[in-house]
Amino acid sequence: MKYSTSLVIGLAVLWCGALPNTAIASPLVRKQLSLSEASGQTGVNAVVSLSPMQSLSISFIKTGEVVKKVWLGNPSRVVMDYDSPLCKDATKDANCGANVIYLRELAQPLDLEMNLPAAAKGSLTSLTVITTGAGGMKNLYQFQLALGESTPPYSVLEIVPDSQIRRLAPITPVRPAEKTKLSSDS
Repeated sequence: MKYSTSLVIGLAVLWCGALPNTAIASPLVRKQLSLSEASGQTGVNAVVSLSPMQSLSISFIKTGEVVKKVWLGNPSRVVMDYDSPLCKDATKDANCGANVIYLRELAQPLDLEMNLPAAAKGSLTSLTVITTGAGGMKNLYQFQLALGESTPPYSVLEIVPDSQIRRLAPITPVRPAEKTKLSSDS
């Protein structure tokens, strides 16, 4: 009985210790990135913030593309999962592939004995994604993952066709109001 009570208390302490991590989790907040920005057509790298405190999902659902292959520049710092299995090398199976990539930065890097250069162990790494769209057309996406960020302001990054990006209306200049003469000036 003594051991079972201490086991229960130990498990309760461990469970309660996990509560702060779940209590500070951010609500589901979406950020949209146009397909041309995500694929590098605009000439600017897409930078995505990661944190050990919050996961991030990158969704290709709105593009209709299927993720076939993914690489991490430094897999010792980030864990990755998918909503469906990815395709094995040289597999032509139309049923393999995912629509969502799940990422989370590890609090402590894994020792994978990869002999990475010092620059690869910094606060940036890359994520390369190959997708297949309508008609079997392949697309390549490259994201820069900014590691060690405080809790990012979004937890879902949606890649969307350029035509679906909400654009702000242009700002119309407003003329300053004319000064009125004071009655004492007349």
